[in-house]
Amino acid sequence: MSLKPLIGRVGGKSKIKTRIRKMIPPHTTYIEPFVGGGSVFFSVPASPNVKDVINDKDKEIAQIYLDVKNLGDKIELGPAPTREQFVNYKNKKKYNSPLERAKRNLILSRYSFRSNRKDYAADEYKKNRQEPKGKYGRYAERLKNTRILNQDYKSVINKYDNPNAFIYLDPPYSRAAEEKDYEKNDVPIEELINFLKGVKGKFILSYENSNKAKQLSRDAGFRVLNVSTNYTAGGVGKGTGGHKLKTNELLIRNY
Repeated sequence: MSLKPLIGRVGGKSKIKTRIRKMIPPHTTYIEPFVGGGSVFFSVPASPNVKDVINDKDKEIAQIYLDVKNLGDKIELGPAPTREQFVNYKNKKKYNSPLERAKRNLILSRYSFRSNRKDYAADEYKKNRQEPKGKYGRYAERLKNTRILNQDYKSVINKYDNPNAFIYLDPPYSRAAEEKDYEKNDVPIEELINFLKGVKGKFILSYENSNKAKQLSRDAGFRVLNVSTNYTAGGVGKGTGGHKLKTNELLIRNY
């Protein structure tokens, strides 16, 4: 069963996930070290023959996945928060239960500007949107046999990489870094390409369309595909002033 991303994240691959999915080779281990909202991960149905490993260095994002996996349909977000309630959720660091933590973390993603988990988004589209019944139960089912981690990407790949692995990487790049959407923006392309030269499995790396990324990838013997997509700038949904911008991105692979 294919699902939409669990949460919104700037730079998510919802627009090109189908294309990426068609490029994924047969594998027995799936590794996604920068899972974010999980556009690609959730577009691939679970298989009893595949070990799934996902990771996010942002502790709260990793915790969302763990809580959804463990709680499923026990999670109910209720009505949209006011600005004051949103700020209270953002400042909250201690929880009475995993359920309270899950609600807080999901609300920050759902009702924030550009889903950045920092700035309140008061648009009518988000306020009026209802959670589908059974939503989190479906995500819990998909995550049931998935290993969920909160580590550095290199540690995750080094532990689970093997000749039958497929690795999908969608690290933060400059647009998200400039907007300060992520706490960690220290994954330079030189480091990524140099590290990926040594992996045993097959990989696809999504990256911004930069001459440096193309040159480094080709020098390493990787294949580079330029794909067109779009993203929303300045907001998401009705009433935020957001608008879609066309852009090109790279899909870099070693097969």
